[in-house]
Amino acid sequence: MAYCKEANDGLCHPAITVQARQLVSTVCILGGAECPLIGKDQAQAILGVLKSDPTVTIRLESQADEIPHYSLLGPDDYARMRPEDVFNRKRDLDVLRNLGLVPGDVRRARYLYELLFDRIKTPDGICAYDTPGWEGCPHARSGAYERIRDKGWQAVVHARTGDEMREYRERNVERIKNADRLFLRPHHMMCYACWYAGGEGQGLRSNDTLAEIGERIRKDPDIPITLVEGPCMACDCCDGFHPPNGRCVHTCGLIRDYKKDLDLFQKLGIMPGAKMKARDFITLLFDCVQSTREICGYGDGVVTSEEWRICSSPEGSPGYEKTRQTGLF
Repeated sequence: MAYCKEANDGLCHPAITVQARQLVSTVCILGGAECPLIGKDQAQAILGVLKSDPTVTIRLESQADEIPHYSLLGPDDYARMRPEDVFNRKRDLDVLRNLGLVPGDVRRARYLYELLFDRIKTPDGICAYDTPGWEGCPHARSGAYERIRDKGWQAVVHARTGDEMREYRERNVERIKNADRLFLRPHHMMCYACWYAGGEGQGLRSNDTLAEIGERIRKDPDIPITLVEGPCMACDCCDGFHPPNGRCVHTCGLIRDYKKDLDLFQKLGIMPGAKMKARDFITLLFDCVQSTREICGYGDGVVTSEEWRICSSPEGSPGYEKTRQTGLF
């Protein structure tokens, strides 16, 4: 029987569940407001988790679709509806619409708060209005949300320090230099080829160690490579890598990069764990994949959502094509 040590805290197992409006509430409370939409203790508990783990998953919910068919409701039922509950359903849908999400969607913490601050500049117009009966939260115009938004997602969610990333880079560079085998996710060599561009890549890459890996491969084309699914030797110093659990939280990088790897494994006719010499892998890659459109552009160049954005051009990266023509060795 096959044995695989799969982590059980993936995207389909949310650690935190909140009403969509409460995502905004956590920011307001962090900014010093007494938000009535979420208990302070609940908000503080959520914020404490976010500050320790940017990979934690959050499920956004709404009761908007729990209202029954009109034929099941009578005048007394409508009379018993609390205006605040109606307002909250609108708040939830306003937040979700701005984020491009729907009730039940699950995303990692860093991604959500980056998206939140990019799409929602103020809770005014979501949590409060000038319309009589819809005045809403008195703190929506206090500036509490905006004060935290101005600081960026790092004010809410754990972010790696520069010192930590430099330490991991130094450690990883030594590992790459001295290793008798490299462990790489296959699409990362396409990233390297795009950057290398037939000899035009200069210096180090700020957020990974692909330059060092490429240098090792060029010096030692016969070094064995094990092709892996998920974060690899190039990832350790990235600001989107979380060392305690080895997960990637880079914006939009989480899911699309897994698809790139799996698409590339299929294209190359191999499986995760495949082993071969570096030169053989590069030859196989360049023989089987003529353009990044085939993998990074999903074959059709169509962006279906924010999470499925395309690197470089939907028509293909000129850098990859040039490196493919000139080679690495």
